Amino acid sequence: MIIDALESIRQLMRLGAFVSVLVGVALAQELDIQAQKVFADEKKGVTIATGKVKMVKGEDKLNADEVRIYVNKARKPLKLEAMGNVDFLLLTRDGRRLKGKSDTLIYLVEANEYQLIGRAQVQEIGKPNFLKGERITLNNDNNFANVESSNNAPVRVIIDLNDMQNNKNSPEIKQPESKSRQVDSILEPESTPLDSSSP
Repeated sequence: MIIDALESIRQLMRLGAFVSVLVGVALAQELDIQAQKVFADEKKGVTIATGKVKMVKGEDKLNADEVRIYVNKARKPLKLEAMGNVDFLLLTRDGRRLKGKSDTLIYLVEANEYQLIGRAQVQEIGKPNFLKGERITLNNDNNFANVESSNNAPVRVIIDLNDMQNNKNSPEIKQPESKSRQVDSILEPESTPLDSSSP
C-alpha cells in the first residue's frame, strides 16, 4: 500500500511538472483544469482529462466530457480535442466574444483554427452573428469560416451587414462547391439562436 501511495505521489509530481511546463511555456497564462480524472503521458505527449471537464484560461472557458491536449517533444501544445457535450466561451485575438457548442471541438494551436463537429453552433456575443451546421471551421488568422451540414440539412448563417461594412476584417464565409447548401432566412423571428443555458 505504501509503495502504491508513493508511486501515486510520483505520478502526480510528474503530472504537475508536465502541466506546469505546458502552461508556463506554451500558454503563457494559467490553465485551470477541473475534472474527475486527469492523466498525462509525457512520452506520448498527451494529457487527458475526463469526467465533467471544466477548463479556464484567462477569459476562455471550455466544458466537455473529455479533453485531450497534445504537445510536441518541446512540450508546446499542438492540438486540443474536446469531446462530448462541448460548450465554450472565448475571446478571439481581434477582441470578439464567441459562445458555442458542439459534440466535438478541435483546436489546432499553430493554425489558430477551431473545428466544431456535430450539432455545431457559434454566436458572437452582443451581435446577431450566428453560425449553425454539422461542421464549422473558424480560422481567425486567415479570416475564414466554413459551415457544412450533412444529409441535405440546411446550414444557418446570420450576419450583421452593418458590422461587415464597418469592419472589412470580417471572416469570409465559404461553402464547399461540391455540396449545395440551403440557408435559412435571417428574417425568422428568433431573438437569440443559442439557448441561454450555454456559457
